[in-house]
Amino acid sequence: MGRPKSKDEFYKEAECFHTSLDRRLRMLLRKSFLSEEEEVEMKMVKKEKLYYKDIMEGLKKEES
Repeated sequence: MGRPKSKDEFYKEAECFHTSLDRRLRMLLRKSFLSEEEEVEMKMVKKEKLYYKDIMEGLKKEES
């Protein structure tokens, strides 16, 4: 058990996940054809990206 994460650490972690998901989404969007699995993955990636963006926005608002 470590110490609790700071807001800055949570923000950086969320930003890292968001960036990683963005890269994956861009790779999927470059394809001319997506399999059914890739289409499902794209939907999930978009939802996860929004989730992490919401976290980042919420943490920004808390700082204000």
